[in-house]
Amino acid sequence: MTAIRKFKREDESDVLEIILVEEQVKFTASPEHFISDVDENIIRFLIVQDDLIVGYFKIDTAFNSEIVGTGNRGVGLRSFAIDRRYQRKGIGKKAVSLLADSIALEFPDVSWLYLTVNCKNAAAYQTYLKGGFEDTGSLYQGGPVGPQHVMRMRLHK
Repeated sequence: MTAIRKFKREDESDVLEIILVEEQVKFTASPEHFISDVDENIIRFLIVQDDLIVGYFKIDTAFNSEIVGTGNRGVGLRSFAIDRRYQRKGIGKKAVSLLADSIALEFPDVSWLYLTVNCKNAAAYQTYLKGGFEDTGSLYQGGPVGPQHVMRMRLHK
């Protein structure tokens, strides 16, 4: 069973065991960077499959207004990653589909979950679409490795 839960300090050693696909490293945070991020606007979450930590992501409560525009009541999804040993098993898609309910419970006053995904990262783009995100049609040009699709998911239907 796939589940999402908050990261705790005692999870550090398990997170450090996560292995990323080489081609995906440039698009996400390394396990080391994930556990060391102490930005006050970042809340870290884990993706758990049958009690095993298989991935992680961050929620940015100060998601850049230049990306999504001002006045949008939203938070941002960052650094979504699944261990390479657990990819192609539907876990990423399932985790993405759980995001709306999980994030809505955590942030009841937030209407949207946003993300940017690199235009060269077709696999991630498709996973987000299948999991319930929609492409806004906008491109964010400030990404570190090129233009990014701006996507969003409504949290309260």
